[in-house]
Amino acid sequence: MNVKNTLLTLTAASMFGLVTEVSHQVVAHADSVAAVTAGQAGVPRIDVVDVSSYQGYLTAQDYVTMKNAGVRGIIVKLTEGSTYVNKYAQAQIANAKAAGLQVSAYHYADYTNPSTAQAEANHFADVAQQYGFKSSDLLIDDLEDGVTVSGNVSQNAKAFNDQLQSRGFANTTLYTYISYKNSNSLDTSFVGGDSKVWIAQYPYTPSSDSLWNTGFGMWQWSSNVSFNGISGRFDVSIDYTGMASRQLTAAEALQNAIQIKQESGYLYDGSDQNGGYRWYESGQLYTGFRYYMGTYYWFVNGVRQNAGWRQAWGMTYYTDNNGRAVQGTQVIDGRAYNFGTDGTYYERDLSGYIYDGSSQNGGYRWYANNQLFTGFQYYMGTYYWFVNGVRQNAGWRQAWGYTYYTDQNGRAVQGYQFIDGRGYNFGTNGTYYLR
Repeated sequence: MNVKNTLLTLTAASMFGLVTEVSHQVVAHADSVAAVTAGQAGVPRIDVVDVSSYQGYLTAQDYVTMKNAGVRGIIVKLTEGSTYVNKYAQAQIANAKAAGLQVSAYHYADYTNPSTAQAEANHFADVAQQYGFKSSDLLIDDLEDGVTVSGNVSQNAKAFNDQLQSRGFANTTLYTYISYKNSNSLDTSFVGGDSKVWIAQYPYTPSSDSLWNTGFGMWQWSSNVSFNGISGRFDVSIDYTGMASRQLTAAEALQNAIQIKQESGYLYDGSDQNGGYRWYESGQLYTGFRYYMGTYYWFVNGVRQNAGWRQAWGMTYYTDNNGRAVQGTQVIDGRAYNFGTDGTYYERDLSGYIYDGSSQNGGYRWYANNQLFTGFQYYMGTYYWFVNGVRQNAGWRQAWGYTYYTDQNGRAVQGYQFIDGRGYNFGTNGTYYLR
């Protein structure tokens, strides 16, 4: 959320696995943070977007676009330290409100002791009052900068919060990230405990099936999200408690329902699956394949389905754990299948020496018409003998009414060969059989 300082990136192993925890700085769009597009299937819900001077001027229509993607709240950076003011803040606030979004504000903290914390709180309060924030509006202390770890972090943060409340702002909280909170033993009781705290922690692969930090009020899960039609990347959060995102009024919900009845596509309707999105065709929940975000997804009553076999257009398809139709050679339940590489995605005949991850021959087996093959196949300049797709090495073979022998490398032999102390003639004309 801030572009002032060098990117602070901390990587830590948590109970959830290896994650990257990054500051609110916009330069946190590091390669380690997965790029996400709003409306993308399988990611956590996007309730709240935070903006700073990095995003610059955003129109009311930009915020409407966000709202149509499910966003319900905007958090604007107002101030930093004791003098800085975001020059775009006034327009960002006005246009977000014009779009019907709840608007909150945050201050990027530089304080190192109670006295400087109080000074920064006064600066934040002055600008918040100037821009029309009321006592009930959410004001947030963004506590993440490395300079703030001097002294007693909890005491300094409490001094900031107490001063903000003394200025008449009753709805206050903290933003921080997991490693900062843990390494500084940050006490959050003065804002009502962790259930009131906005926490940041970025999974390498964010998933709606694996929501983190549910004990906190709000979780910022990415700093690398784009919205179709809006330039730039955004920090986004799922708001577990509604602390920064308002619920739709009955009139707004009705208007959304009317709009959905007229539209087609992957639309936000607040459902309890796939982050609130379902696929509509002319207002009707759709069952079948639809092309979206570079591939085909399978929907049942509008809900995206994950791994499974699909029948459509007289063909057979398979969608993976992310719901995407697969291509190429795929191993499913221990067996290989061919779905082509020409953008058609359907299953077709599988023949040849195919990598299917088996435990023999480096993971390769021979398939013929989708079945594991037993017998001779010509490959790499000679014949090899396969049993249930597995290449066999030294041994006698019977095929086509003749006798053959394969060597230690599985290759059918030619010419005069001594096997177990006896000579044999396999010819030299490319026929390989014993004579």
